[in-house]
Amino acid sequence: MVEENKANDYLCEKDGRDHGHTPEGATWGTLLEELKPRGDIGGSELQQAIGDRSGLIVNNDPSHLPSMLFDEHNVELFDNVHPINWVDPENDQGKYDMLVIGGGAGGLVTAAGSVGVGARVCLIERNFLGGDCLNTGCVPSKAFLKCANVVHGARTAEQYGIEITGEIKVNFKTIMERMRKIRAHISENDSAKRFSTTLGVDMYMGNAKFTGANTVEVNGKTLTFNKACIATGGRPNIPDLEGIQTVPYHTSDNIFNITTQPKSIAVIGSGPIGAELGQAFQRLGTKVTFVCRGSKFLPKEDRDAAQLLTD
Repeated sequence: MVEENKANDYLCEKDGRDHGHTPEGATWGTLLEELKPRGDIGGSELQQAIGDRSGLIVNNDPSHLPSMLFDEHNVELFDNVHPINWVDPENDQGKYDMLVIGGGAGGLVTAAGSVGVGARVCLIERNFLGGDCLNTGCVPSKAFLKCANVVHGARTAEQYGIEITGEIKVNFKTIMERMRKIRAHISENDSAKRFSTTLGVDMYMGNAKFTGANTVEVNGKTLTFNKACIATGGRPNIPDLEGIQTVPYHTSDNIFNITTQPKSIAVIGSGPIGAELGQAFQRLGTKVTFVCRGSKFLPKEDRDAAQLLTD
């Protein structure tokens, strides 16, 4: 990987083209100092202010903005995966061999792989590079689950011949900060800087719109391409339950933003994501209730394994 990056660095320096960049001195940290008070993005006014200044607002609709705690770790994350006031490539790049819409795991792999075989590539992302995997899925969930497994291991250590004396306490705030720190550290791999400067992908931060069989418009600029990959991912499916709009609820998109441990939580759904989150919260000391649509827990999984977890 190191040798590959050195080769790509050389090629990017040699081609002399602009692949997109952040204005000098522009960082999320500077903006956040202006937008006091720090804390969770709770209201539309703060969302709008951040979106207007960062390029995250699409069609004047801030509803898709991530709701994340503004601390030093998330500032590092934001600077990597959606640099503030990102400047799209200025040069006339001609026709792209591969145009990728969506900078999640699928889009990033497609872009990097295409560059690796000599293609001219551009990638368009309107939100956060890294997608679900980095920001709301694999990385934060596994960091969270690790802590739950550790406390469970401590509580059951006696069966392995290990005696632990004293009370085992859970510091939920520290657990969530650890998760944010890990996510921020990993985010460099999915960063706009790495993909533009090191790999040579033309990076565009904005909303893509097809305008023809081989053209896409982004930020008022028309891009032409030979092949296009749509890797825009998905969102949590909110069930149409009576009264759901009148109560606060979380989804996989924002559950990892909380900093105070809930005393109790109801998990609607008994698939793999609900099961792992419910088990983790329970191991950390939250009272968990599963609400299942059918009569079986983990209905799509192997019945022997699902029954073991059900028991």
